This record gives sequence, C-alpha cells and structure tokens, in this order.
Amino acid sequence: MFASIRNRLHGPFLSRRKVLGCGTMTASSMALSGLQNPKTESLEHYLNHLEREYQGIFAVQALRLDRAGSFKLREEQVLPTASACKVFVLCELFRQAEEGRLDLSEPLSWKPEFHRPGDGVLRAMIPGQKLSLHNMAILMIMVSDNIATATLVDRLGPVKVTQTMRSWGLDHSNLYSGLPGGANARRMKQPVSTARDMCHLMQLIYRHEVLTPASCKEIVRILRAQRCNDMMPRFIPVGEDWGHADTWIANKTGYGTCRVDVGLVKTQELALSLALFFKPHQAPRNRLKCLADYPPVLAMALASNAVYQHFSGSE
Repeated sequence: MFASIRNRLHGPFLSRRKVLGCGTMTASSMALSGLQNPKTESLEHYLNHLEREYQGIFAVQALRLDRAGSFKLREEQVLPTASACKVFVLCELFRQAEEGRLDLSEPLSWKPEFHRPGDGVLRAMIPGQKLSLHNMAILMIMVSDNIATATLVDRLGPVKVTQTMRSWGLDHSNLYSGLPGGANARRMKQPVSTARDMCHLMQLIYRHEVLTPASCKEIVRILRAQRCNDMMPRFIPVGEDWGHADTWIANKTGYGTCRVDVGLVKTQELALSLALFFKPHQAPRNRLKCLADYPPVLAMALASNAVYQHFSGSE
C-alpha cells in the first residue's frame, strides 16, 4: 500500500522546502529504516510502527474531499496546537471583515508588550510601525510570526475566536488567551484542539461552507504561501506553487509539546483535508524543534506521506 520514499529522496520532484533552500531533504538512517513498508501493511499498522520507532503517539484525521473516504486515529484526543491555532485567528479575521466589523486594509501597529520570542520577523523591527490587518495575517501564517499573532488576537478578541470555532462545529477547540509567549507564558493556558476539529475546519474552508468563496480562497492562498514545510509537504509529491500550480498543499504547522500540521492537499489524484498531531513521549528540546531530521518532525513527514499514499493508491 505504501511506496518507499527512497526514490523520492533522489527522484525528480522537488518539495517547496527544497526549491526554496529552506532546509534539506536529507534523512537519517533511522528515518530510512522506517520507509520499507510492505504493500499489505495497513495505514494504522504503519503509524503504530512509526510511534514505536519515534517514541510518541499520533492523533490523525483525514477526509477525502473529492469522493468518499476517511481515516481516523485518536481523532478526539484534545492536544496542544502550538502555532496551528493561527488558522483559527485567520478565519476569525475574515469572518469579522465579512460582517463589517473591520477593514482588512486597516493599518495596525504592534506594541512593545506584544513582543514574543520565537518565529517571525516583527521582533527584529521597531515597534510602532504599521501594517494592514491583511499583511499582518500573512506574516502570522507565512513565517508564523508570533508578534503578528498577538497583535491580531488583541484586535479580534480571543473569546470571539473560540466562539466562532465552536459555532462552526469545532467542539473541543479553544484559543484561550491566544497570545504565545510573553511574560505570563507559564501561567497561560495553551491553545488546544483535536485532529477531528482541525480536519473539519479545513473541510469547511475548502468547500466554502462558513465564509464567502472569496474569503476561503484567500485563506487557502495564504496557507499555500507558508514556509514551514518540514512535515506535511516534505514527501508528498507537490512542487513549488506560490499559488499558481495545479497541485498544492495549503497548511499550517505547530511546534510545541506536540508537532502539528493541518491543511489541504490537492493533487491530480485527490483532494484531502488532513490534520496530524504527534506527541513525543519525552518533552522536546526547543533548540531541536525545527530541525528537519529531528525525530518527531521526521515522524510527521513520514506519516503525512503514508496518509497521502493510502488515499491516492500510489506506489
């Protein structure tokens, strides 16, 4: 059922990550040992194998959007989302814009108290500068900018974000304060969700069921531009797109106590809504969290490809 990725490591296709030079496609011998899968092996059995090899547990939900088909594993388990919760913020921004509560071109400045460590570019810039809400959202997704996220959550209201997600059927998702990092980080509740909720949200966006088609298409365009591509897009055979290719992945990652990747996969073979969480048995060390060959990241990349192959029937 599952093809070896070994040929893809040396084959003609280039992932978004390799094309951009943002990381490497190298894989450790430990990773390669997990790629030899008999075609008769079930997807759940293969994921169990990855759990043993990479010392953690998966929560997964995948749903085919072009025809019937789904896969579920611990899909109702509530887990920390890390930066994957920024998709909630993005959706709420467009919802409030549609209702006339704000204008996406509205200029917004970030305050010193919103300074956060971690990902992004605004932390290297002088506070007080102004960006449009739209461009702030692009930074929040494209480079997972934490200051942009804190600024938008403050403008939108974290309770409003959670209320909207609940009204859309995301029953176990909660943004809480929604402000990652900062002086009160240890006392703050971390955003949470489930694989089921995240997969459902991506389905709603793809099918234009909760926002206008124009808003949903722009959300997908922004997600397609995000640059953290070590996991879901790493082995799935899509090329560099920048919003123009016929095959693409629109996704958002999270790097925290869990590795998280949620998104849409559109190829010639299928359209897929996919949400994966991987919770390592041992707490990750922050300095390793984004390395391409860090075991939890590799586990997510391999699992993503396995789910894709399960539905595409590729060999």
